Amino acid sequence: MKPLKFKPIFMERIWGGTALRDKFGFDIPKGKKIGELWTISDNRTAVSVIEGGEFNGQKLSDIAYKFFEDIYGKEVNYERFPLLIKIIDAQDKLSVQVHPDDEYAFKYENGDSGKTEMWYIIDAKPGAKLVCGLKEGTTKEEFKKLLEEERLEECLKEIEVKPGDVIYIPSGMVHAIGEGILICEIQQNSDLTYRVYDYNRVDEFGRKRELHIEKALNVINFNLKTDKIIPEFKEIRGGRISHVVKSPYFQVSIIEINEEVKIDTEGKFNTLTAIEGNCKIYFYEGTVELKAGETVLIPASTPSYTIEGNCKVLKAYI
Repeated sequence: MKPLKFKPIFMERIWGGTALRDKFGFDIPKGKKIGELWTISDNRTAVSVIEGGEFNGQKLSDIAYKFFEDIYGKEVNYERFPLLIKIIDAQDKLSVQVHPDDEYAFKYENGDSGKTEMWYIIDAKPGAKLVCGLKEGTTKEEFKKLLEEERLEECLKEIEVKPGDVIYIPSGMVHAIGEGILICEIQQNSDLTYRVYDYNRVDEFGRKRELHIEKALNVINFNLKTDKIIPEFKEIRGGRISHVVKSPYFQVSIIEINEEVKIDTEGKFNTLTAIEGNCKIYFYEGTVELKAGETVLIPASTPSYTIEGNCKVLKAYI
């Protein structure tokens, strides 16, 4: 099966902006605050539609069902495509939130999966910060007290970030994206978010967004800690690579290409998300162009492919 590309899915958010147009050239709706671009999704909220090729206009869910082994390979069992990849434009800070794990989501959210994610910082204004967990020693009781007194920020652990930083956010960890940050997010295929605190913001109609405090308190792991992952690159023919995330849910590598790099799929599907520059993907019977801000799905039945260009991509697989 040939690699698959998809039409962009834009999500309006109260904290969104115009970076998807300014940096990547997407034709986003005028006057809209677009906070998220879903580059590949088989989620209940939105399903990607294939763009170009023999399956043009068809849904990823339908093609994956019809050609399951071609896309996923052997000895796997996925009801839906297991990853969701987004580019997030945070012109304002996002809510303080947490995601459930698989066990909790399956039991209380209609059999859905949990949500563990990772962030790659594409761009960030000087001094931009993320919330990644809680300050040392914060207890559930203290957390609830500060929340009731609208002083939650006092217990949040903040880290300053710059382009190229990587952060791993497991389910159960309190987190938030600060203002002025552009992120590529690779995650489990779940849109479950429990908002804890939203800075008392209101939308254009004066309404506050819903909070999910009881559920959040049920799933927060008060002992979780995380920090930035510093990519360690090794030289390969035609570029260099850094394996930044290895988890049960997904593995992610940063690949910088200056000529051409050949990749073996080893019988697993690969996703490639271009975050800088444009490139061409050569496979056994054709070529696919990949522009910054786009994701291509390399089916498991494609034994190998070559990336040619001057670009940076995030490769994800399970």
